Amino acid sequence: MDSFIPVIYEKQYEASLFAFLEICLPESGRALDLSGRHAFYLDIPRHFRVFWCMFDGDAIVGTVGIRDANAGACELKSLYLLEKYHGKGYGRRMLETALDFAKKAGYRRMYLDSLSTSTRAIRLYRRAGFTDTERYNDAERSDVFMVKELQ
Repeated sequence: MDSFIPVIYEKQYEASLFAFLEICLPESGRALDLSGRHAFYLDIPRHFRVFWCMFDGDAIVGTVGIRDANAGACELKSLYLLEKYHGKGYGRRMLETALDFAKKAGYRRMYLDSLSTSTRAIRLYRRAGFTDTERYNDAERSDVFMVKELQ
C-alpha cells in the first residue's frame, strides 16, 4: 500500500478501519459506537458515495468520505487523521481528494458539520474556502455547519 495516498475503501480494510477509529475518535473527544451512532461504518458502500483511507504502511492513519446530500450537493464526512500525523499536510491532501472528486462528479456545493472544539479541522476548512452556513442536518453533537461552492 502506498503510504499517505488516499485510496478508495475496500471491505478488506474493515479491521484496520475499526482499529483506526478506536484510536482516532477518542483523540477528538468521541467514542466509537458501532452498535449505535457509528453503525454506518459497518456498511461503507451503503452510506457513502465514496470513502477513502490513508495508510502509513499497513495501518490506516486517516479517512474521508462523501455522502450525497440534496440536489446538486454532497456532504463531507469522516475527515479524521491520527494526531501524530497532524501538521504534515495529510488532512489537506484528503480534503483536496474529496473536493476534486466532488467537482468532477458534478456537485455544485459541499456541506460539512463539525464540532467547535475541532479547531484545527475548522481552520483547514476555512483555508479551503468553506464558509459558515445554517444548520442543514440533525447531527446532535455538531455545532459548526459550513458550505463551499464548487462550480
